[in-house]
Amino acid sequence: MGLNKILLAGCLVLACLPAHAEQLLYSIDVPDAQVATYRVPIEITHPGEVLVEATWTGNRPLAFRVEPPAGIGKTIRKSSPSPMRMKVVVTEEQLGKGHWMLVIHANPLSGESEGRVAISLPEPAPLEPVRVAYDGAPSRLLEPWEEPRPLVDGITRDQRALLKSTESFRSMLVEGDGRAPDTCRWQDPLMEWLAEQRDLVLDEGAEPDPSTGKLMEQMARAIRSVEEVRNTRDPDVIGPPTGDIRTWQRRRNDKLAKVEDQLDEVLNAVARNHAPELEGRQWPVRLVSCLTAAERFFDQRWVLGEDRAPNRELAENQWEAMNRAAAALDALSALAEDDVIRLRARQD
Repeated sequence: MGLNKILLAGCLVLACLPAHAEQLLYSIDVPDAQVATYRVPIEITHPGEVLVEATWTGNRPLAFRVEPPAGIGKTIRKSSPSPMRMKVVVTEEQLGKGHWMLVIHANPLSGESEGRVAISLPEPAPLEPVRVAYDGAPSRLLEPWEEPRPLVDGITRDQRALLKSTESFRSMLVEGDGRAPDTCRWQDPLMEWLAEQRDLVLDEGAEPDPSTGKLMEQMARAIRSVEEVRNTRDPDVIGPPTGDIRTWQRRRNDKLAKVEDQLDEVLNAVARNHAPELEGRQWPVRLVSCLTAAERFFDQRWVLGEDRAPNRELAENQWEAMNRAAAALDALSALAEDDVIRLRARQD
């Protein structure tokens, strides 16, 4: 059974807002008629409730168990068809004893399966509240990237598009009323990076490296492809199945595979780290991984229903930020010069 880690998103606790748990998200691939077992080590650093949720295709049951480090607790087991949900409570005394282990086992039954496993870890203790002034504004000073940058005259159309789109994204993060939690941890780091790039463009006339511009364009295009899945009314995707159900499922899988392949290509491009302005940055892989998880919800809600499809809360909380980020990434990519390859003249 193949199991690939696609997302590691930690907690970003904002004062006066609820804390949200760190979430580990994995994809699973169960081969037809084969015994398969996979062991996933889990590092737990805070006491509280660990939640394991899994969904997969088909009716084949899978067995799950969570094993504590030797001698400090009981193993928790659960076997079921999809979906599966199990909870494990970890005490303060059980911390620091070693890794916990999630074991997933498939018996040699017929039928291939694929799906996702989400492990939500306990959050740390909440931070102390930020003092709030009588006018409702936080008393702390804003970071440079949180400060607004107003529109000015004398800039190009592309520069204006970058300034307006980054300001739209920034205002949602900093000034938005009741901002949705970012459990994927990509939003603030992306805005900080965009502010740096914006200021280089406006103050120094700099332009992004072509490879960076290409990656920004890929990311924005991937977000819009998932937006199409979110809003589609194509009966081949949302159903109900017409004619032979296997034929309908094949058509559906073919259409969604194009989006999934696109997401894989972007994630591979991020992993290759060929964009010089992104060296050492963590937000690109977090953004693309979060986008992949959101696509899974928009896809599966038509099959399983919104309440049973995986990653509902994540997708709903992330989507406005994703669309605003796409506009800013598009605007930045438009400022990168084309990476033209010039061939030498042939020697006779």
